[in-house]
Amino acid sequence: MSDTRQGTLRDYLRVLRSGRTAIIAVTLVCAGIAAGMSLSQETTYVAAARVTFQEENRSNAEAGLAALSTQTAAQLAAEGASTMLSNDVLNRAKRRLQSDLPISELRAMLATSVDPSSTLVTVQATANEKTFAAALANEVARGAVTIQKNTERERYAKTAERVERQYEDLRSSGKSDTRTDVALATLLDRIATLRTLSVNATPSRMAETASVPESPASPKPLRSTIFGGLIGLMLGIGLAFVRDSLDRRLRDSTEIQETLDLPVVGMVRIEALGNAAYVPNGRGPMTDQDVESFRILRTNLEFLDVDNPIKSVLVTSPLPEEGKSTVAASLAAANAASGKRTLLVECDLRRPSLPERLSINRSPGLSDYLAGQASASEILQIVALSEGEMPSNGRASETPQATVAAGKLVVIAAGSQSVRPAELLGSRRFRDFLEQVVAAYDTVVLDSPPLLSVSDTLEIVPLVDSVLLCIRADQTTRDQARAVKDALAHLPERTSGIVVTGLKPGREHDYGYYSYAYYGES
Repeated sequence: MSDTRQGTLRDYLRVLRSGRTAIIAVTLVCAGIAAGMSLSQETTYVAAARVTFQEENRSNAEAGLAALSTQTAAQLAAEGASTMLSNDVLNRAKRRLQSDLPISELRAMLATSVDPSSTLVTVQATANEKTFAAALANEVARGAVTIQKNTERERYAKTAERVERQYEDLRSSGKSDTRTDVALATLLDRIATLRTLSVNATPSRMAETASVPESPASPKPLRSTIFGGLIGLMLGIGLAFVRDSLDRRLRDSTEIQETLDLPVVGMVRIEALGNAAYVPNGRGPMTDQDVESFRILRTNLEFLDVDNPIKSVLVTSPLPEEGKSTVAASLAAANAASGKRTLLVECDLRRPSLPERLSINRSPGLSDYLAGQASASEILQIVALSEGEMPSNGRASETPQATVAAGKLVVIAAGSQSVRPAELLGSRRFRDFLEQVVAAYDTVVLDSPPLLSVSDTLEIVPLVDSVLLCIRADQTTRDQARAVKDALAHLPERTSGIVVTGLKPGREHDYGYYSYAYYGES
């Protein structure tokens, strides 16, 4: 059988519900770390100024010259962006701002970005003071505009001087023909144009000045806390699903039933474990809801095999602490309360628990009888039930093995401690004992040792009509459940069912659904 898990929405919700504590903790920790890191940062402000660069072709066209530049807008903007962070621009900004910061620190406070679809360049300045951030961005932008403007105008001025020398050389040559006159006129036009550009050329200009920022760019504790919380939430959910995928424990009745391929005939809440239905003890009476669960188990057991009524039931579990003694005692009490002559036999000779739970004597008991140290009548103990369903004219057998009045349960405790419990339970005397009590009582319930811990239970399974496996949710693993299934497969086939125990708050929807389904089908 495959280990497919979390196949439905209910499975996802189960994982989130079971891991909600860890998810909340991780979320809060990440949010707190993010908030702490944000608050520990220095307050910084960001201001931005924008400069647009025009192509040389435009200046030439305004002056009546031929287009010479082949630069694209992106290339022109990228060249302008590099100009903004040059030493000349930064030195000028430093002087105008009267700053003591070195050029390297000023450059570290600046960043440029280029709009690839235009010639627009943005320069951002980051500083601890908002007024300084705005002033730095503006001075760098203005410096880039001024330096490029001066460079461009100086280039045109030098070109004009070179053309003027050409003009003087041609005029002093003494030639006086039409061709020379045309050449001289052309040179004069070029000189006039270049002189105009050397004064008016504007290769770049301020597109937007930086304003003083109203709020800091960082830190932003609220935003950081929210982002940290979201990251923590995702991390917590991820960890919950990873943990669940690695967890081999069976979670609910659906997983348990699919793993063992047996019907679920009963469900027991965790609050009921360690107690016994109808039996007053130090823990106090069971709630009506828990008592009802054992009435349902009793009824479902009757319909587990309609053609062959079940008279002897063995209750076991893969390992200790899975609720088998609670189920055995409460099932037997529910049977007795319904008017059936019921015997509860404690076959767990290694770790008996019924004497303390039912307020009876541990010995003499089963081990004493099987060892020949006590008679059948000596090991029978009567437990009065706190409430019952038995009619007032309930019957009682005349045989010593079934001496029981209305509203009472007959119990045989484990008895004195034995060094060879497996041999006692596998003996001929135990087989004869079981045949006698099954003939004398309507129902015999056997509380046996855990099936995987010792071999005692394997000796008893072939002797009973039915086997109830107590599987504790959130504790029994898939491997343990499959080991039990494999162990039972090597024994004579018996009518078997599952009792899911230890249902925790939040899993009670399984219990409620089970109860509703039972009553709805009655």
